[in-house]
Amino acid sequence: MHEGDEQLYCDLFCDPETMRHIGASWRRADAARAFRDVLKVTRAAPPRALFLTLIRRDTQQPIGLCTLQNFDQARRQVEFGVMVLPAGRTQGFATEAMVGAIAHAFAELPVDEVWSRVAVDHAVCERLVITVGMVQHPGVLPEDRAANVRRWSAYRDSWLPTAAVSA
Repeated sequence: MHEGDEQLYCDLFCDPETMRHIGASWRRADAARAFRDVLKVTRAAPPRALFLTLIRRDTQQPIGLCTLQNFDQARRQVEFGVMVLPAGRTQGFATEAMVGAIAHAFAELPVDEVWSRVAVDHAVCERLVITVGMVQHPGVLPEDRAANVRRWSAYRDSWLPTAAVSA
């Protein structure tokens, strides 16, 4: 992600439909401030998070973003998130991004688990995590229950990206 992605970032976080299963949509000024913070954590040495812009191959236009963040070195885990503009939904971009990010995390990072939170009433995202080969996390954390989300995980020793892509 770079400075030129601020419009995309703000469009995603300020759109009530995009944020419907994530949280309240943001005000533009708050999103712009958060974007500057994202650039800082991405450029820190070592990076504290990885924020990637999703680019359509056919048009070379930004279509969304994905993240690997909330690294927990002791537990060897990282959280994955993805957001896609309305025009790019249901076209496989999130699936491709998720498979690529999980594969990257297991190949390049000292993690054994990549996890994601999905709102319990968000059937589309639930199908996404199942399609890419994630399994429902065995425990329910109090903060997840309070936020009405389920945690899904991919584990280094059992995740099969080729099976996930062909599913």
